[in-house]
Amino acid sequence: MTIDMKLGLLMLVLLLVAEIAAGEYRKPRTFTMGELGVSLISFFNLALVRATQLAGLTWLLNAFLPAWKGALGSVSPWLVFPVAMLIDDYGNYWVHRMGHTVRWMWRLHKAHHTATNLNVLATMRNNWIFYALIPNTTMAALLYFLGATEAAMGVLGLKIVILNLQHTGVRWDLWLRKFTPTRWLLNGLEKILVLQDYHHVHHGIGRYGNASSNYANMFVFWDHLHGTSMGSPRKHQDAYGLPVGVEAEPWYEQVWWPLFRGSRRVPTVAASAFELPKFSAEDVARAKAVIYLPDGRPVVVSGGAAR
Repeated sequence: MTIDMKLGLLMLVLLLVAEIAAGEYRKPRTFTMGELGVSLISFFNLALVRATQLAGLTWLLNAFLPAWKGALGSVSPWLVFPVAMLIDDYGNYWVHRMGHTVRWMWRLHKAHHTATNLNVLATMRNNWIFYALIPNTTMAALLYFLGATEAAMGVLGLKIVILNLQHTGVRWDLWLRKFTPTRWLLNGLEKILVLQDYHHVHHGIGRYGNASSNYANMFVFWDHLHGTSMGSPRKHQDAYGLPVGVEAEPWYEQVWWPLFRGSRRVPTVAASAFELPKFSAEDVARAKAVIYLPDGRPVVVSGGAAR
């Protein structure tokens, strides 16, 4: 087991223990196939797809680009790591954004948003195909092949830690904000990194949530660059899950579509009062940046009327 895997497993265990102690798994519907069921199956799917993809990419690189093997072996990992991290994260931003704006990709990413109880086990819930689209495995295979092993482990390890800290139901960030030194630290970090509050906006429904914003995975400046940031409200979300009116497929279709398809749909569980804002044609025309939901509805994310 590599150091990045050990670090990720340690972080997962620590946050899981904290969530259990905080009562996160005593919430309604937690022990159902639509909640923990999808999350646990997704972990199995992730391991299987990532292992297959890593082996396949490694074979292809060795077969067709043998002269490049170990090409970065003599380059300092302190130079390779930041470049690889930026490329990987920017690619992840676009895959994630298209997972909300391209209809067939939304089918693959939708499982990540059907959870109404956000916790660390929900970190990796997605359709099995979506894992192959995320650039993280491709980047890791390429770095290992090029001999930049330390940089590869650094990218994977840092991403695993940050993602787990983002998704946990224990609001560690709001607790740290009670103390002046750590509040100042978080104020500085959130200008660069995607912290828990920023990502909970993306999963949230209600006053402080909007799934059509805050797509960034690691670095917040991608959202600021493309006008898709809703910022950090520094509040507990009203609810989590799909926007009102968006139905969820059965659990097996969420994780294994198109291999398995169901005939029924499950209405969203979130309270009916929590809806995404509606924008007029004038709002859209004046806006600097607009995102279209999979059903065609426009959402103004920059330069529109205040909501």
